[in-house]
Amino acid sequence: MISERITFIDTIPERKSEVQNFIAEWYSTSDVIHTKTSGSTGEAKIISLEKSKMIISAKKTLLFLGLKKGDTALLCLPVSTIAGKMMIVRAIVGELNLLIGPIDSNPLKHIDAKIDFVAMVPLQFQNCIENNSNKLKAIKAIIVGGGPISSKLEKQTISSNVKAFQTYGMTETISHVALREIGNKVDSLYHALDGITFNEKNEQLIIHYPEIGIVDLQTTDLVKLSSSKSFEWIGRADYIINVGGIKLNPEEIEAVLSEYIADPFIISSIKDDKLGEKIILIIEGDKVVNIDETVLLEKLTKFAIPKSIYYLPAFSRTLSGKINRIETLKLLHTN
Repeated sequence: MISERITFIDTIPERKSEVQNFIAEWYSTSDVIHTKTSGSTGEAKIISLEKSKMIISAKKTLLFLGLKKGDTALLCLPVSTIAGKMMIVRAIVGELNLLIGPIDSNPLKHIDAKIDFVAMVPLQFQNCIENNSNKLKAIKAIIVGGGPISSKLEKQTISSNVKAFQTYGMTETISHVALREIGNKVDSLYHALDGITFNEKNEQLIIHYPEIGIVDLQTTDLVKLSSSKSFEWIGRADYIINVGGIKLNPEEIEAVLSEYIADPFIISSIKDDKLGEKIILIIEGDKVVNIDETVLLEKLTKFAIPKSIYYLPAFSRTLSGKINRIETLKLLHTN
């Protein structure tokens, strides 16, 4: 039983109950696990995932990362998310030891034990690079998901000599279906896990994952296919902003601005009488940011440069820590 291989570093009773309840559900006679989608692109909903398919997903990740029986994994994500659930499933399937750490923005500060495997969101990963890089470098398998990686974090990963993989996937695919090495200048593509292939329609990714019954799963992710097993991720089609007939991808703009802005931020739009929409920058916090448009024009078109800057005390986020763009924009309109 996995319970014999679990060590609780987090002593909060609710955290322990959350883990124990999921383990009880896993070993129950039911063939499915109930979980919520992230809600980052729409209303969160409850879906059922077959345990047999979760096992298939876990095995693929263990194989890709070279994890073996007796290795130690750290859980620093909420068990209410698919990411948290899958860390426990991987520990069960791979017969890994499992440390249950606090859900903290810098989870490694609590850890002195040797860790072989961890999954984090980008904020956790960045804080660990900045504050616990030696601990991070000692971990042989690191996966980062739940949001985009900024160019600043890419550079920090390279300079810190940390090897980590960014995940691509969704709840419907039962965790990730592809991984890319963060900061790899030679190969920046996402590569499919074994048995998974890709196609595209109107530049939007289509996933084929026959082992779990997925055929032609149309996503809203804009990609450039390199092969049926690899792609470059561009952004989400449903975030596209139309400025006077020119289609702009906010995530591409954010990648440029991340070199100049330290605080969390997003690019969005508001209505404009002449152009239909205009680009705005929303920053979390109250630290005033001054942007040199001359510098930005070397990397962005004039339509892509934010026309207004807004500040919010706190962004709306999903349980996994990802910025909820829709709800954050609603917050802007109510302030």
